[in-house]
Amino acid sequence: MQPSLDPLTVQRLAYVRYLYREGIEQSRQPAPLRSRAITSFHDAVENFIGLVAQHLGAELKKNTEFLGYWEAVKPFELPKKEQMKRLNDARVALKHNGTFPSEHQIEQARETLADFFATVTPKVFGVDFDAVDMVDLLTQPEAARLVREAQTHADIGDYPMAMAGLVLAFDALLDHYAAGDRPAGKSPFKFGARLYRGDVVQLQNAGNSQINPRLKKLGEFAIAAQDALRVISLGIDYPSLARFRVMTPPVYGYGDGSQRFVDLPSVRTLNADDYDWARHFVIESGLRASRADEIRGMQERAHELNWNPREPFGERSWQGPVELTPDEGVSVFEDEALDG
Repeated sequence: MQPSLDPLTVQRLAYVRYLYREGIEQSRQPAPLRSRAITSFHDAVENFIGLVAQHLGAELKKNTEFLGYWEAVKPFELPKKEQMKRLNDARVALKHNGTFPSEHQIEQARETLADFFATVTPKVFGVDFDAVDMVDLLTQPEAARLVREAQTHADIGDYPMAMAGLVLAFDALLDHYAAGDRPAGKSPFKFGARLYRGDVVQLQNAGNSQINPRLKKLGEFAIAAQDALRVISLGIDYPSLARFRVMTPPVYGYGDGSQRFVDLPSVRTLNADDYDWARHFVIESGLRASRADEIRGMQERAHELNWNPREPFGERSWQGPVELTPDEGVSVFEDEALDG
């Protein structure tokens, strides 16, 4: 019986799956950009077999090489050693010789990894590889909750509803970093109060509400610009977001607290592949955005150090460069030279 999985092992498995999915996405790019898939596939396997060895308690020699793991974890038999050798050779050729892998090599590596992970994961860790949830890597609680809720709809085949959940999860991800009501101060990822379609300025004319065309243009630009700034400032890939927005149904909030989307024919055609890509995009966006956690943490720490409502702080004025006296301008080494 294998030992139960601790949270760190679950996270490491999720990271392996993330690297594998990265490779799949890269493999769909045009040549030569798709060549990066070989490196991601190799990184995924290398992380995975290292985790396998640790989980099985295998004794590893110092600087164990990639293919050495197949011997190190015996008596457990890791499969596909020859195929993994070809993957390793392709990575070395790309990294050290600049030789781009062929489309066939990339597809062969993808199929090899799919079978390898599906075979080994349940035998070693007692779970299916597809059941490893990358949402465990997210640091944004509300976004993670909504991604998990979206999965419950995908599990029963309701992909339009699942995609709506992912839309809400992505919006929650942006709102997580735009929150400006913390005691530490306004978030640098806020870019002003959140703008909505209803915020477009309207003019009153003879008792009727009429939108000034120029103000409407400015309002729509402000909404689009704010969204773009929030996304780009967090390091999220904007072209991928454009695909996500085109693919998914817009979800609108209403005064009664409900959140709804229009069940268009294009929405009803959404399938498992669409959902799988969109879910990966939301999780990847969350991982990219998590770099901002440190910045928000810095704000919190500065607030804790500076918060003292009873005692005002002094001020200092900028005085320009420091004017050194002759004695202050001599270094320790020059002093020793003079003494000698």
